[in-house]
Amino acid sequence: MHEPVAAYGLTFPDLVGGREFLRPPRGGETPWRITREVTDRPAALAGVREDEITDRYAVHPLGDGGVARIDRATRTTHLTTASPVADREVVHPHLASTAVVTAVWRGLPALHAGAVSLGDDVFVLLGERAAGKSTAVWSLLQQGFAHVSDDVVLVAGDAVLPGPRCVDLRAPVARCLGVGEDLGVVGRRERWRANVVGEPSATLRLAGFVHLDWTTAQRSEFDDLAFAQRLHGVEAALAARVPQHDPAALLRLAALPALRWSRPRDLHRVHDSAAELASALRG
Repeated sequence: MHEPVAAYGLTFPDLVGGREFLRPPRGGETPWRITREVTDRPAALAGVREDEITDRYAVHPLGDGGVARIDRATRTTHLTTASPVADREVVHPHLASTAVVTAVWRGLPALHAGAVSLGDDVFVLLGERAAGKSTAVWSLLQQGFAHVSDDVVLVAGDAVLPGPRCVDLRAPVARCLGVGEDLGVVGRRERWRANVVGEPSATLRLAGFVHLDWTTAQRSEFDDLAFAQRLHGVEAALAARVPQHDPAALLRLAALPALRWSRPRDLHRVHDSAAELASALRG
């Protein structure tokens, strides 16, 4: 009998092959089952082209032409794909859709973001697609921060629910840094997976946000953001475009400290830039 493993406030008895990327339960998680089906008729899946979320179920198209169907009553996610999906691929990136949908049902903000912690304090990294969120997460781990989540961040009150214990980098970054295992194309992009060791603090309190940007300067630049900018950044990062159960939750998030971190695009300066950000966050 395997010990339960968790992520995003859920436990997953079916993902034995992905245990190394999941975490020990912290208490209060909801059991969730993952079932899979392989079809030789991928065209049959083409009818699902965008996300649909209702109070009872959700449908999410996968990058390979498959679909995830998430059922609230049975607490099950059913993956239908054209080729088999290994447990480690379910854990990341395919659990992200389940995390987002169940967060909507629980009335929790779900952000497309990364997160690291320093002691009990969690810093959430926001940015557009390809803004370097995963690279920023990985580089901060090298500065002594703990991994909390990569890709999706769930906020429950003033706490953050940790996601799977891995970071998926893009190929140029992984090659430059010399880290990660080549997974090929999983979901919507090529992935190089870097494993994460250890667990963050038992208490994970949301301390603030870092908005990612680029600069032509040779060093990082930091700017405090006004409330309107902070609110816009949080709204832009929402992983589900549905009415929020608690609209005031976004205002509470926007009220937290936030800074814009503009850093050089040069991959050879990743560690230097991360050291500059780490110093700013520690300060």
